[in-house]
Amino acid sequence: MRGWLTFYNDPKYVALHLVALVITAAWAWERALYSQPYGLPGLTNASKWIGRQPERWALVAAATLGAVAVLSTIGSPVRTTSLWGRNFTDLGYELYSFLSFLIIFFAVAMRVRSESQVRRLLIAFVVAGTIAAMYGMGQRYGWDPIGSGENASRIFASFGNPIHLGSFLVMTAVLTPVVALSEGRRSRYLWLAVGALALGVQLIALWYTGSRGPWLGYAAGVVAFVGIGLVWLDRRTLSQGLAVIAAAVVIAILIAQIPLPAGGGGAERTLADVGRIFEDSASTSVGGRGLIWESILDVSADRIWSPEESTGAGVVRTLFGYGPEMFFYAYPLGIDVDYSGSIAAHAHNYPLQIFVELGVLGLGSIIALALLVLYAGVQLLNTVKSAGTEERWASLIVVGLVATLAGRAVEQMAGVARLGDLVPFWILLGLLIAIIEITKARSSGFEGKTKTVESGRRPRILASSGPRGAYIGLAVVVTVLAVGLLYFRDVRIIQASAIARDGAVLGHEGDVNRALEKYQRAADLNPDVEQYHETINDLFRGAANAAEDAGDTDLAEFGWQSALDAAKRYTDRNSKSFDMQGRVGQAESRLVGLGREDLLEDARNTYLNFADARPAIPGVQSSAAQGFLAIEDDILGLVYADRALEMETPEHPDVRSWWFRGVALQNLGELALAVLSYETAVERDSESLHAVNARKQLVMLYGELGEPEKAAEHQLVVDQYE
Repeated sequence: MRGWLTFYNDPKYVALHLVALVITAAWAWERALYSQPYGLPGLTNASKWIGRQPERWALVAAATLGAVAVLSTIGSPVRTTSLWGRNFTDLGYELYSFLSFLIIFFAVAMRVRSESQVRRLLIAFVVAGTIAAMYGMGQRYGWDPIGSGENASRIFASFGNPIHLGSFLVMTAVLTPVVALSEGRRSRYLWLAVGALALGVQLIALWYTGSRGPWLGYAAGVVAFVGIGLVWLDRRTLSQGLAVIAAAVVIAILIAQIPLPAGGGGAERTLADVGRIFEDSASTSVGGRGLIWESILDVSADRIWSPEESTGAGVVRTLFGYGPEMFFYAYPLGIDVDYSGSIAAHAHNYPLQIFVELGVLGLGSIIALALLVLYAGVQLLNTVKSAGTEERWASLIVVGLVATLAGRAVEQMAGVARLGDLVPFWILLGLLIAIIEITKARSSGFEGKTKTVESGRRPRILASSGPRGAYIGLAVVVTVLAVGLLYFRDVRIIQASAIARDGAVLGHEGDVNRALEKYQRAADLNPDVEQYHETINDLFRGAANAAEDAGDTDLAEFGWQSALDAAKRYTDRNSKSFDMQGRVGQAESRLVGLGREDLLEDARNTYLNFADARPAIPGVQSSAAQGFLAIEDDILGLVYADRALEMETPEHPDVRSWWFRGVALQNLGELALAVLSYETAVERDSESLHAVNARKQLVMLYGELGEPEKAAEHQLVVDQYE
């Protein structure tokens, strides 16, 4: 939110965790007060309760997925990051949020037991999608009261990114005509008209997200609705649904004709851009993402890590993955060569993301969950169809939910799932199970089930006084832990985000000391946010550089030591952090240059780890070479400069590494080879700063080697730059 917090998503995460913790505490108290909690089997009859019902086996698959996530976190190379998250701009894959999703899923799947509850949830989805779409369209026309999306050509509402809004609208847009048809049983034409209007707003907003994956996902959802509806819906219902969609398209086209204000809109994607999603040249296309997928499969096949792990550890990685939020650190190990230096933070494919982070067991669990729910839905549709028209409402909702999840699945084959679309995804998955349970509970004709007239909750019996005390004690413990977790984790996240935002304002105003105090306080409240430690490190680095320029060695040493402490405070929590490794190495090398010989070995090890974590990125190897040269380890400087140069191509010349190679060889006394490296640097890019520095060294070296003509030639060029 503009001007309030550092990370706009913080309130959403707090809300997610609050809901999950309240549900957990409520379950604990229900178990304490009643002998048999509603919707839950006892331990002795669990297998009988599951039986041969695929929807209940789907719950087992979801529970298995949660257990795999916990075990994967325990085996993670960085447990705190897997538990609490890496990038606080976009959380959702860390264990805390992942378990929250599953808790909400179980709450919907096992506790929603009436048609009225289902109706309220579905209407809430349509309303939420319409409001989000209206907010996004407001941004396009210059209105955004809480964010910075005024006059955006690609709208994002409150989701922070157009593709995330598109991912959410894929689900609500497919569901909207289904809800209109369902509610139309009471006042048909009014609901159909309202549904068409709401869908029209969502469709035009989906268009203006400019997100091609969601476009394809929605198209797939509509195709699935038509295809499934042809088999299991009556023709009148299906034709009415298509009429709603057609009317919504017309409404969307009419909305698109509203003129933009001056300066609004901007460059937009068109239907022609849909075809480009399959090009190989664009990193944002499916073709470009294929490079990410190839690297993921390579690293997953080898299950390598840095430093190398034992064979047993490799087996564990295969089964349980690298751990939640570890994709970012595992991905570089499977790259052949990456000249951009950027690292994919997401697989851009949800199953592959699960595969890397939760392994074969995690991927198998979520596939089993999806297939079991799909099978249960098809089983229900077949049974209802053969039984007659008694449960036509259930058939319509099941068809709509299956089509929605199909569209979601297509969109996620190249999309990025985040909080805003993961929560509704898990709710809809749970709702599909709930509808199956509701329909079975009030219908006859299902194997092993007797006809039940009422689907409402049966009376519950209070727990006997004997075990009740133990369960009450357990409920108290669970409640205290939930409140403690909410305060010491989530409330502090909000506090830290607000304080850091104040620090950013103070820093912008030039009040460095107060800004530093704010960021230090924010880091105390939430030490897992890398950005806070980076800013503290930046402030101390700036002071240290200024002190060095002024010749104040003592103050410079204090500044670099403070910068080192700030960086190491985070690396102590996340030893894999790429950026902080570089900052630690820089501070250590500068301190070594100021006489701190005790840090020499630490700096050497830091740069070794820094380079080995991203072996296929030439810029990283070159930076490591620079670090080794800074601590006067010329041999390793030469080794890592050569590593970078092994990846050089005519299309990607590496003048920087040729410069570092020349420095290392010159320091080692290999003057002829140093000359060759410097000359190559000049040849690669004669206008670069490194080439100019190389010419300066060539002037000196040619003088020492008795070639004054060549020295003079380079001096002439150097004089032009000076």
